[in-house]
Amino acid sequence: MSEVERASPDDDLARLRRLFLFDAVCEAGGIGQAAVRAGRTQPAVSLAISKLEVSFGGRLFERGFGGSELTEEGVILQRRVRRMLDQMERAVANLTGQATPAANAARICRHLTDTQVRCHIAIANAGSAAEAAQSLGISQPAVHRAARQIEQNVGVSLYRRRVHSVLANPAGVEFARCLSLALYEIAQASEDLAYARGQLTGKVAIGVLPLLPPRRVARAIQRLRERYPAARVTVDEGSHERLLRELRMGAIDIIIGGLREPRLTDSVQETELFADPYVVAVRKGHRLAGQKTIAAHDLADYDWVVPQRNVPRRAVIDSLFARLPVRPPLVVETSSLAMMMAMLIESDCITLLSRSQIVDAYSGSEMVALDLETPEASRAVGFTVRTDWLGTAIQQAFVEHLRGEWGAV
Repeated sequence: MSEVERASPDDDLARLRRLFLFDAVCEAGGIGQAAVRAGRTQPAVSLAISKLEVSFGGRLFERGFGGSELTEEGVILQRRVRRMLDQMERAVANLTGQATPAANAARICRHLTDTQVRCHIAIANAGSAAEAAQSLGISQPAVHRAARQIEQNVGVSLYRRRVHSVLANPAGVEFARCLSLALYEIAQASEDLAYARGQLTGKVAIGVLPLLPPRRVARAIQRLRERYPAARVTVDEGSHERLLRELRMGAIDIIIGGLREPRLTDSVQETELFADPYVVAVRKGHRLAGQKTIAAHDLADYDWVVPQRNVPRRAVIDSLFARLPVRPPLVVETSSLAMMMAMLIESDCITLLSRSQIVDAYSGSEMVALDLETPEASRAVGFTVRTDWLGTAIQQAFVEHLRGEWGAV
């Protein structure tokens, strides 16, 4: 047993070879036939299936003289294992070139070991083999050995080797992402099986973009918890770039916030919930709030609070400023919605908010939209998931509640 296997004796990765054999039994229709195809003994395959049943906590096959029939739980697992293998085989085919026959990609996948996969993902995520070893709690030689083995298996360079370090190259980083996404399916399988057994629990990992009004998301979460009290929800706020990267590797399930223009189509699917145009906003009591007619040049007389440059709203503000005779002072740059609101309440600053942010303003924050036409103000709010995402029942329920909360705006 390798150091990696000892460090994580029975998690999803330690079941990888057993999952390969499970798929072989599904394809062959029996343990004996699968053993012949896989070049293993029948007792070894039978033991692997038994251990897999123990780890998932249920019977996967009904065994008889005619072969092995999948149980209802076996069918649930097979769907996820097939998705996992499809992901891995596509990743190998893309890595080694489209000319690689599907059968050869499948063969390469089935020679990958738990140790190789875990170490490669760790190197890509941690940034180097040394940091990967530290994160896994194993020795650097063990990580280097696994790195050499996975390169030999796929026949493609995955790393940049320096005098004192080993780092994943771009192909290696993409391969690690695909492996992570493949293994995500097995975590989803555990959730599916628990749900089928009446255990109404599960996890929804949500990413929210900066400046998103959070109250409707909170209400959607609360509706989910009323229906599934044991559901576990994580919410991570971050930049669009980071959240998109985590979505594409399976670390989060859904991103909620303003949709980017042009719309994304590469491996993700965006769904618009409602139009939420930008408006120029001030506090109630601001001199401009009581002014009947407001011209664009009036905006140049006041300080502005603006988001940082990596947020689309900033580009809209810069476009608005380009039409003003004088560029207004930018006194604060922040992507914190709470800080923007606070600055407007405590001063005569101006900013650009969305309609929903004014409607959903926090208690005590009284914002008004100025009666001023802004041609740049079109905006849509929605959610983003992976194109091939198959959410669990609880994850799909959250999407339903999200549609119900925000689709009604």
